Amino acid sequence: EEAIGRGADPGRVLVNPNGVDVARYAPDVSGADVRRRYGLEDAFVVGFIGTFGPWHGAEKLVEAAAAACAEAGQDPRPRRRLRFLLIGDGVRMPEVRALVERHGLQDVVTLTGLVPQADGPAHLAACDVLTAPHVPNPDDSPFFGSPTKLFEYMAMGRAIVASDLGQMGEVLQDGATALLVPPGNVHALASAILRLAADEPLRLRLGAAARECAVREHTWDVHTRRITSALAALTLAEAPPAQVLA
Repeated sequence: EEAIGRGADPGRVLVNPNGVDVARYAPDVSGADVRRRYGLEDAFVVGFIGTFGPWHGAEKLVEAAAAACAEAGQDPRPRRRLRFLLIGDGVRMPEVRALVERHGLQDVVTLTGLVPQADGPAHLAACDVLTAPHVPNPDDSPFFGSPTKLFEYMAMGRAIVASDLGQMGEVLQDGATALLVPPGNVHALASAILRLAADEPLRLRLGAAARECAVREHTWDVHTRRITSALAALTLAEAPPAQVLA
């Protein structure tokens, strides 16, 4: 939209979402070592990875953790204890730490800090559910982003809870490849997490469908083919007509 608004021909604009290496991010990656490191062996682990920017909604995830734990404590159905694994670091980490302390979640929320990029898949593999609780821009400007984490989550074959915001609501299908929730709605986020915690068949179905979608539509190879195909189509469309010499 910005390119077209600046005068670009709509027929020459290609929008590609981000992508993922589905060989590195895959369901068969083991998260066992990460679980042992943080004492998560017997837990139901809800994960998040990111740079803790203002738009990532990590604070909302901590609030949802408090709400989910309170609700789970009142639910008589057996359930593995809830734990939240927040991977990464960034400008909003002080607010996240303050919320963890305010809600008394020190034994529920694990903050890993920065981890090497190569260790990202194993950390995601340690999780049963992965979250992208993004929030709208505070100045009400249109949300723009193509979160790399979204495609990594999909490739891992884990069930996803994500905000129905911007491209995330376009790439994911609610009830088919993820559970989508209203951005910033803590109780909807907590409810979706608890729903997945209680429903293993749903988790498996959503995770498998997300993985299939990532392999089919969001690998870097597919990404590159879209670009080269668009360039080839433009080249053919703009080539001068062939001259026939008598």
